[in-house]
Amino acid sequence: MKQNLSRPDALCIHKFLIHAVSLLALCLSITSTDAFSSFQFPKVFAPFLPSPTITKITKTSSRSRQQQQEAVLLDAVSNTQNGKSATISQQRNILNLVYNLEKDYPLPSLSVLLSKEDTRRLLDGTWFLQYTSPSEIASDKTTTTTTTTSSTLDDNENDKDKDSMMVWKVENAEEDITTKKYNAKGSVSAGEINFDVSKKPPKQIFDLSQSTVYNEVELDKFMVRVGGTFRLSEKKDNRVVVSFQECMIQSNFGIKLDLGFLFKIRSLIVGTDENGWLETTYVSDRVRIGRGNKGSMFVLTRSKDDVTP
Repeated sequence: MKQNLSRPDALCIHKFLIHAVSLLALCLSITSTDAFSSFQFPKVFAPFLPSPTITKITKTSSRSRQQQQEAVLLDAVSNTQNGKSATISQQRNILNLVYNLEKDYPLPSLSVLLSKEDTRRLLDGTWFLQYTSPSEIASDKTTTTTTTTSSTLDDNENDKDKDSMMVWKVENAEEDITTKKYNAKGSVSAGEINFDVSKKPPKQIFDLSQSTVYNEVELDKFMVRVGGTFRLSEKKDNRVVVSFQECMIQSNFGIKLDLGFLFKIRSLIVGTDENGWLETTYVSDRVRIGRGNKGSMFVLTRSKDDVTP
């Protein structure tokens, strides 16, 4: 038999439904705002509310930051003709970016790096030299008439402090290998042979299976290939010592000229065929940073198109 609700009972049920709907709407409105993460609900609602998102620092986010730092560096070295047209200000900025990568992502020793297949591949193969410069900022010798103020003096002192912090110094030099500084803006030196590389990035090719390294420079009408064998240094754990033995010049017309005998003559005079070293201070899948025995700093990339000349 159907039983009808009395009027007072119906009113009570109606009011309960209104309160329930209002409470539900309040919960939904709060959970949809930014303030939800700091708003604490009674535990009775916990099973029905979404858990706040917790941002965790993971290897992925760290890797993303590293890639971003690399992108900023490659953008900074673009349009500098491999460093040849870089101003003092640009050089300072690029050295700062290089310093941060070296500091934030230190490498293990080369012996460790080369002992594992997954890290060995980082160094092996072809790289493109995109930027060269001295490892130390040269003083700006341009003579200008300016008014010196306390603020400019402070700025100059700050710049000097930053420069001194970023200065790379030769440590544990190899015997019979020169460390005389070379102004390598837009040029490279291989076994005392210098080449202008401001127009086109040269290749540097590591063949770890043969312990060889070669530089290939393409000029207007010919290509130069200079290289030889290398060994791990006993004096610095991120350094390879290079014995340049080959210097081949090939013209676009097919003519080849072998100048390797020049290195043989040098080795007889000096007493060793070791004539240079290269330190790897940073390396990833995309970017490698190195320092030479003459104080030059190099930025290389896997892809030729990562930097605009």
